[in-house]
Amino acid sequence: MTYQTKPTSNGVYRIKVLNQDLVIESAPGYNPGLKLASPSPTSNKQKWTLTQLSGQSNVWTMVSVEDGYGITYKKTADTYWGYGYPYPQNVPSLNWSILERTSDGQTFSKIKLSGESNCFDSCDPGSDAVHFYYDHAHVYDGPKQCFVFELVPNVKPSAPLDIMFLQDATGSQQQYIDTARNGITQICNTLLSGGNFAPGDLRFGLIAFRDHPPQDLSFIIQEYPFTTDFGSVAANLGGLTATGGGDGPESQSDALSAAYKADWKDEATKVVVLITDSPPHGIGEDGDAFPKGCPLQIDPLRVATRMGRAGITLYVIACEPTLSQYYKRARDFYQGLVKKTGGKVLNLGDVSVLPTLIAGSALEAVNSEIYVAEYQAEVRSMATDQKMSASEISQRLHKNFVAAGIQHNTLVVDNMYEQRTQGDQNADIWFNAENLDEAKNNIQEVEGNRILEKYQTPGVEQSAAVVAQPISLAQVETVVQKCLMRES
Repeated sequence: MTYQTKPTSNGVYRIKVLNQDLVIESAPGYNPGLKLASPSPTSNKQKWTLTQLSGQSNVWTMVSVEDGYGITYKKTADTYWGYGYPYPQNVPSLNWSILERTSDGQTFSKIKLSGESNCFDSCDPGSDAVHFYYDHAHVYDGPKQCFVFELVPNVKPSAPLDIMFLQDATGSQQQYIDTARNGITQICNTLLSGGNFAPGDLRFGLIAFRDHPPQDLSFIIQEYPFTTDFGSVAANLGGLTATGGGDGPESQSDALSAAYKADWKDEATKVVVLITDSPPHGIGEDGDAFPKGCPLQIDPLRVATRMGRAGITLYVIACEPTLSQYYKRARDFYQGLVKKTGGKVLNLGDVSVLPTLIAGSALEAVNSEIYVAEYQAEVRSMATDQKMSASEISQRLHKNFVAAGIQHNTLVVDNMYEQRTQGDQNADIWFNAENLDEAKNNIQEVEGNRILEKYQTPGVEQSAAVVAQPISLAQVETVVQKCLMRES
């Protein structure tokens, strides 16, 4: 472990006593509330999010990573010799001065309530309690007033990652197939650099789809199983030729069903990426040769519900402006469909950003699944025992995550789409419906082109990047939704 004499940037730290193998640990149910303990690399009780106050070089807030509690101050007639205790509570942190000192040839820091003179201290013989005491001038007088800091990488290990591509292989899709094939190396490099897992933990599968006869006589779906051989994935994509398809809607429902049944690793983060510029059959589009839905009676809403329960996250990469210009219901349908799994619809207007959209969606899912695994029991307890709503749970967790400095991989991409209230209502109807018949007669058409004018011409430059940034409320809401929908 590498220790520094003072914190130098916002981050998560362990705080160790100078010359002793003891660190400050949160113990909110213990009076006084902080104690010294042997270092534990996995204990969040020994990790503190330190955030520097703007314009004040030595003043910081201190928040426990374990529970988001801020460090405050407790003083009563019974507290340590009248000096009191630093105390973790479910409130924002007070401001703390962390002041570097050099004494007896050693450099360290004292921790004081901002504007006060008393220090964090644990000099009482036989006690592990951290309290306040007056500032000793020398190291030998008060070694437990003298602290050093270890910056802790705020990285959680990732599970293996399985990604299943559902690639539309009908006539308009050749440029997307070619870009995905040529971008496999970029996708893999992005995932391996941002996902904290080894190459052997990353698998890709592929399901190409066209349509049912007589609309297309070549194939309905064509399956390629999961593999860690990235070259074979590129070769499988390279073997696809975009052709056929017949009417507008295609066999997405069949591809989704096959993806749900694929040979997923139980412990893997499971991601499905559907790339298309058309809807499935049966959602109420004009010119649908199978207006009652998939000829094999596969209902995509039912499949998405099963995916969500099984921990499979669906992302739809909508090839725009085609999808929204040619189909009046497709966009809202896909918004409701992915929500059943905790996924997203991603707008693709510039084919060059396709590899970034694929990798970014997967990395978002990886982070989300880490927090689902860690907080599922707590979320379900808050929902059942405390009768809290999903919104209330999300608000509480988000507050704690922000206080703890939690970062989340986030796909940042240009918005191409104008939100409409009726469109949002339609998406909710699809999301809440059990099947297509229940939903499609309640959908209200949205007038006008919802693609922003700049992006109504294909090929307009679009930016996309994956960045680590503070976890958003929307991302916490996704975590909570996944926790509540999952099978036990």
